[in-house]
Amino acid sequence: MSPGSLEFDVCMVASGIGPSTVGGVTRWADALAGGLPSLRIGMGRVGAPLPPARCYHALSPAAVPAATAAARAHGRPVLLTLHAMADPWEPDGWRWPTMPQDVSHGGGGGGGGGGGGGGGNNVWIDRTYGSAEVVVAVGAAVAASHRSDAGREIRVIANGDAGRRRRAARDEPVVGFVGRLAPIKRLERLLEAMQMVREVNRDAHLVVIGPDDGPPGYADELRERAARPGLRGAVTFTGAARPERWYPRFAVMAMSSDTEGMPLAVLEARAHGVPCVGPDVGGMREAIGEGGIVVAPGDPHALADGILAVLGDARRATELAEAAYADAQRWTAADTAAGYADLYARLGVR
Repeated sequence: MSPGSLEFDVCMVASGIGPSTVGGVTRWADALAGGLPSLRIGMGRVGAPLPPARCYHALSPAAVPAATAAARAHGRPVLLTLHAMADPWEPDGWRWPTMPQDVSHGGGGGGGGGGGGGGGNNVWIDRTYGSAEVVVAVGAAVAASHRSDAGREIRVIANGDAGRRRRAARDEPVVGFVGRLAPIKRLERLLEAMQMVREVNRDAHLVVIGPDDGPPGYADELRERAARPGLRGAVTFTGAARPERWYPRFAVMAMSSDTEGMPLAVLEARAHGVPCVGPDVGGMREAIGEGGIVVAPGDPHALADGILAVLGDARRATELAEAAYADAQRWTAADTAAGYADLYARLGVR
């Protein structure tokens, strides 16, 4: 999907996002492109020349100005997809740059923490929401969080997974996490919860799958915490491994984020029949559906209780696993691709 001299049907435009094996906008884009084999879909990045295309698809608000410049030069439309909540978010001691950030995926977003979106910056709003012919969100919660700033219709084309996957065996009390090792994911909270879990179930083991993606020293601090008494030997950090190899080993998936849009990792876990426990933030409840337990946000005790509710009750775990698997079949990546195929066609790409 590298830029070339020939015209693409669609040029997806990303802002500061590198290839990722875990979640993230690039993985979403690759999956969408793979689901639309009849279209020539290229990938461009802010700060680099964008190839000619019949439609420019910005993958975050921060990518809209670059997409718009290329689109206007070629007389083409712009589509914007919102992946993250518009709510501002800043971890203690770490401030984002002045441009508001889509903190779930490394690109620009609608949050007000950096002086945009929620802060009422009309120039920023005009250059993002106002410049796109169509604005789409990956879930209902994401759409709702942006509507007041956007002042316009935001369509929802929900994220979906590939569908039927190898079912999780759940033979061992393995708790899984899939995502970036970044402050917004609050893995220190998950480690605290796991310490409580192990006070009840000494066999419980946490597997953390994802690349280091926080400020210097953040991942090292997590590993140091995991080596302390109570957790020593009970946490595995795989790095940027392929999560599909691990989902079938999970008894439960656990998330501890401060905010989420429509988390792909939860959708992937559902497709493997893995129940998920996560905080009631952003689109988490929407993603978990009936196949898991939604707990109070910011509370490691509630998170531990949710994990233990799955590990300690085989019947309930089976019921949640069946519900997760069923939920995953109701809306799949094929449905997501069909939604975008229709939208591209309406914008003149057939």
